[in-house]
Amino acid sequence: MPFILGVDGGATKTLAVVGDDTGRILGAGLGGPTNYQITGIEIAMENLNSAVSTALGKAGINLDKLDYAVFGLAGADFPIDFQNLTAGIQDLYPDLKFEITNDTWVGFRSGTQEDYGGVVIAGTGANFAAAAPDGRKITGRGMGYEWGGEGGAGYLIRSTLHYAFRSYDGTGPKTRLEQVVLSLLEFESYDDLSLYMYQVQGKFSKIYMQAAAIVPAVFQLANEGDEVCMDILISLGQVMGDIIGRMIRTLGSWQEPQDIVMVGSLFTKGANPLLKDAFRLACHRFVPFARFKEPELEPAGGAFLMGLEKQGLPAKGKVRERAIATLGEMEIPGL
Repeated sequence: MPFILGVDGGATKTLAVVGDDTGRILGAGLGGPTNYQITGIEIAMENLNSAVSTALGKAGINLDKLDYAVFGLAGADFPIDFQNLTAGIQDLYPDLKFEITNDTWVGFRSGTQEDYGGVVIAGTGANFAAAAPDGRKITGRGMGYEWGGEGGAGYLIRSTLHYAFRSYDGTGPKTRLEQVVLSLLEFESYDDLSLYMYQVQGKFSKIYMQAAAIVPAVFQLANEGDEVCMDILISLGQVMGDIIGRMIRTLGSWQEPQDIVMVGSLFTKGANPLLKDAFRLACHRFVPFARFKEPELEPAGGAFLMGLEKQGLPAKGKVRERAIATLGEMEIPGL
């Protein structure tokens, strides 16, 4: 019986799943981040191996029993990235047959069994991808604003700080973010926060958990009527909808009914609907018959299904349904 490994590795965590050719997920393992652009290749591979080893252990399967693996990895953007990641995985698993793909594509497969459409990842960062009915594909660069992308928690945190400072300085509209930001980041004053940001060049890696708490706070304040927070969510949704809509327009398939999959915590855990509403509206300007889907299973499960496809095995219909059901039944500590 063939056994397939599927991995979704990002800037915050990595999930690995192992399943068989009937679609049953037999084991899952959670590890730390594997975006090697952030962690470096050594730590990324350590975290990857931890997640894979746990999944194999839970499934009761040895590594040499795997027939194929698909690694959907954030940070797999440029040819040099694929070279570095391929070398790292080959060092870990010399005899394993595998494919590396950008994490957008395993996210896409987690939300739809169709072969064309679009996907937006909105987690720590953001990325975009789209496929046309004739097989042509576009994958975003995934590197941020300067490379033509935008969105994710980083965008939201930057916008929040911008408007919190303006509220305090009297150069912008008043918002409750003014008090919340100082409280969450644990600074006494905006002068202290400003100096800290200057010293670390705007990077919050040393206080990552405090900065991450800004994200749910913005959604909650929007629920409570803070207009600045509502505007931040609307702006974020608009820019992401605009990018994926124009990407599909570029492929020329914009008049086709198609699924656009919304992956990542901003879509799946956000407590206010404005972001998704603005995203859908912006996208519908360019793709009027788009259908919006959220993941039916974790993107690692999407990687598993892609692995079945790569082996010429069925991955739709009942097989997909079984993967959704069996992965959904698993308790994965920390997920």
